[in-house]
Amino acid sequence: MNAASEPAEGSELTAAISAAMLKLYAAFYDHDRTTASTYINDNIIFCVLENVLTEREDVLVADGAREEVIESRVAFQTETEDEFTAEIERLTHRRVVAFMSANQTTPGIACELFFLDAAPLTAHIGTGVQ
Repeated sequence: MNAASEPAEGSELTAAISAAMLKLYAAFYDHDRTTASTYINDNIIFCVLENVLTEREDVLVADGAREEVIESRVAFQTETEDEFTAEIERLTHRRVVAFMSANQTTPGIACELFFLDAAPLTAHIGTGVQ
């Protein structure tokens, strides 16, 4: 899909979002065992990722350092918010107005929540063309 094309819809869009989230997780965490399911309701995109913990994080959790893992995950989301929101905007052609992330260590699950502006992004910013 190029920037001027129409955004995907329905199951094609949810599959594309899941794939984008998996790609980002694999790039940042250097493992590919994570799975994703994406749900869309009006202006909300909710992506659930399972098996997100790295081997190192699994060891930390087993050793009782759950809080350290959660703190690291929160820092990760803060540092990578732009990359995550850019993917959602690219795929939906809509602006992300809020992004939230939550993590659970047992089991290793993350939830990425995106709130979208009601209007689609325009291909020609500033021209009034939609």
